[in-house]
Amino acid sequence: MEDFKKYFDNKEYVTKIVGAEEEEANLTIANDKITSLIQLLTLSENRDFKEETLLILKKEKAGDLLITAIKKTKKNKHILVAACWESEIDFSKHLPFFIALALDTDYLVSLEAITVISTMAGPFNPNEVNEAIQSVKEEQKKLNSERVVLLNDLAVTLEGFL
Repeated sequence: MEDFKKYFDNKEYVTKIVGAEEEEANLTIANDKITSLIQLLTLSENRDFKEETLLILKKEKAGDLLITAIKKTKKNKHILVAACWESEIDFSKHLPFFIALALDTDYLVSLEAITVISTMAGPFNPNEVNEAIQSVKEEQKKLNSERVVLLNDLAVTLEGFL
């Protein structure tokens, strides 16, 4: 076993992992797709392509790609979250992710995430739903703004999932 370790010592040997280039190329392609998706959905000059982009996302069942784009972007996040319900993809398996977005301090992100949650078809894990209801109620206690009404509606929606 000790003999193998020497082959991975960068000072003595250069180790090439077979297939690493392909994996790196796939990662680059995925990053390019995400960047393109963000640009197609958020830049005003691409407004004419938005509907077509949403249709392609739905047809390709590319919800995970959309979620990755949401995670990567800082600016115009609400537009990407809105694209989730606009694409008519069911994001039921991502309930915790959208609960976190619903509790975001950005009102538009929160509003769009609540809209996505309200369009979810299920089935849902009852434990996840109960945890989500608890998180929403905890957040409501901290607020005294119009977001309280939004979160109240969300709590009612979540209770309907049980």
